Amino acid sequence: MNPVIAVSAIISGIVLLQGGMGLLTAVLPLRMNEAGFTSTEIGIMAAGFSAGFLAGCIYAPRLIARIGHIRAFSAFATVLSAFTLAFAIDTSLVLWTGARLISGVCFAGLLTVSDSWISGETDKSVRGRVMGVYMILYKLAQASGPLIFTFASITGNWHFMLVSALFSLSLVPVALRHGGNPTPPSDERMGLMSVYRTTPLAIVGCICLGMSNSPLNNLMPLYAVEVGLGVAGAAILSSALQLGALILQWPMGWASDKTDRRKVMIFGMAAVAGFSTVLAVSPGLPLWITTAIVFVVGGFAMSIYPVLLSHAGDFVPPSKMVPLCATLMLAFAFGMTLGPITASALMDLVGPNGLYMHSIFFCGFFILFALYRMIRRSAPPTEARSAYVNMPASSTAISQLDPRAPHPEVDESIEAAFGRDDADGRAEPPRYSPSTK
Repeated sequence: MNPVIAVSAIISGIVLLQGGMGLLTAVLPLRMNEAGFTSTEIGIMAAGFSAGFLAGCIYAPRLIARIGHIRAFSAFATVLSAFTLAFAIDTSLVLWTGARLISGVCFAGLLTVSDSWISGETDKSVRGRVMGVYMILYKLAQASGPLIFTFASITGNWHFMLVSALFSLSLVPVALRHGGNPTPPSDERMGLMSVYRTTPLAIVGCICLGMSNSPLNNLMPLYAVEVGLGVAGAAILSSALQLGALILQWPMGWASDKTDRRKVMIFGMAAVAGFSTVLAVSPGLPLWITTAIVFVVGGFAMSIYPVLLSHAGDFVPPSKMVPLCATLMLAFAFGMTLGPITASALMDLVGPNGLYMHSIFFCGFFILFALYRMIRRSAPPTEARSAYVNMPASSTAISQLDPRAPHPEVDESIEAAFGRDDADGRAEPPRYSPSTK
């Protein structure tokens, strides 16, 4: 069977989820701004989702291992759909922050299910191809959600009902899938200080990227309406941010395989800072120019994370790749939680351009630390480095899809069937027993 078709059920479910989440992420700051909330209050609401996402990344693998992928997916999607309707009850900071917190937990769980499911259902030789298709559809769905506001109003509660329906419909392809549960996701992680001692730039870089990228994702609609681009402009900028990430990740990955990955990341962060400066000092640009600049900002900002993971992977053996990526994902999620609060407070202090000033600060910090690390340690030779793989900031289980990582469950099943030779040369008898099915 075609490897993409084999996992089409879970990919279809995630596409529906991402379309709904893209729409919800765009409408919430717009509705809160219309209701008179401050930028800081909107940032607190956005941080609630990131805090829930961080908690979900930690605890979701244990729940999935206990009850299985299908039931976990059903539980997370059902709760997510129900709490989406809570936004229609009242425009309350406490209610919306709480609902976003629960939504973050569920969304992290759903991504953990999907990432580990795809990993368990595809052979290592085709995981790169499957991941490519998965990420293209993932980003297109995320970018398409906000575009509904280019022709529809943000008033009323119809969008919450539509998002809830999309979340519920994501259950259909998963529930109708034929077959059992894949291998449970791994919850193995490296210690934070162990990762820092191995590759300091990876930890510092992930926190900086989370601090910078999360406000861009969550507060871009607020920036658009505050500079006079309107609801339609907010939708277009939110989509441009994601489409840029889809297009520019490939040249960034190609460049990182040809030269020192730190130089590629420094170039990318410098580009984000440079184009953010243009927007910060020229808030009255026409929509089409602003859209083009946001496309480039999103393209570079969202493409650096997988380069950073590849850089970190150059300093650990393949057996450590999965726990390494899991730890770095948690560091990124920590930055995602703090970023919307600090960025929104700066927007209240200096105006909407504070969003880009916040991004410029963390880009500058990243660049300075990367230059310092280049002085402290040379890059590994090109022939000793692993190939770039587009590993998005999805969940702690996404690392299991990495073709660079070993997959011991396959080796163990082979040993269980045929036995193995011990170090002293003695052969262990096979433990295979015929199936009773």
